[in-house]
Order: sequence, then C-alpha cells, then structure tokens
Amino acid sequence: MSALPMNSLAAAIATLASLVERFPDLPAADATVSTIFPGRLALSFHRDLGKFEAWRSALDISHALVSKEKEIDGPLMWLTAETILDGVTVQLTGYGLQKAEAADQAAPWDVAT
Repeated sequence: MSALPMNSLAAAIATLASLVERFPDLPAADATVSTIFPGRLALSFHRDLGKFEAWRSALDISHALVSKEKEIDGPLMWLTAETILDGVTVQLTGYGLQKAEAADQAAPWDVAT
C-alpha cells in the first residue's frame, strides 16, 4: 500500500483555513485532518457543549441532524453532527456530562458542562 501524498489533505486544510477566516470569533476546537479520511475535517469540543452548539448553529446544521450517544453506565455523553463544505465533510463532536435529572428525556444540547 502506498502512502498518500501530503497534497491529499489540501482540501480539508483549506476548509479549516476558510472556517478560521469566516468565523474568527467562534471558540477554537481540536481540529483533526487525517490520511485515514483525507476528505474530512473533524472539530472536537471538550467539557463545553456550548462551543459545539455555537459551531452547529454557525454551520446551519439542523438540531434534527445531531446524534447523541452516551456511556452505558456513566455520565459521559457526546454529540455529533456533519455537514459538507467545499466538498469536505466537516464533523463536529462535542463531549460533556449528562445532567443527572431526566437525562433520558434531555434534548441533545441540554447537558451539564
């Protein structure tokens, strides 16, 4: 198997640069570009789902497209959402702790930070 050339990551890196330019005041994220998925830019947010929500809103991703997952026996939960920008999949992931009360009925963005 041959290695991908560095320029195979150019579209995802350009999309990241474009987001920095378009949304300079949004919270910074952990940004990942990988040779495993060269057409994807992953933005992760830890301990503050408000950051996830700010990006979800800015990228005009519907609440209906947000997926919520959680630990089977723990408070950790995460939200994911995706959109396509300039041919690149932008994946948002936000990590947080679920509120103790009524956690199963909570909306995906109704969590403790």
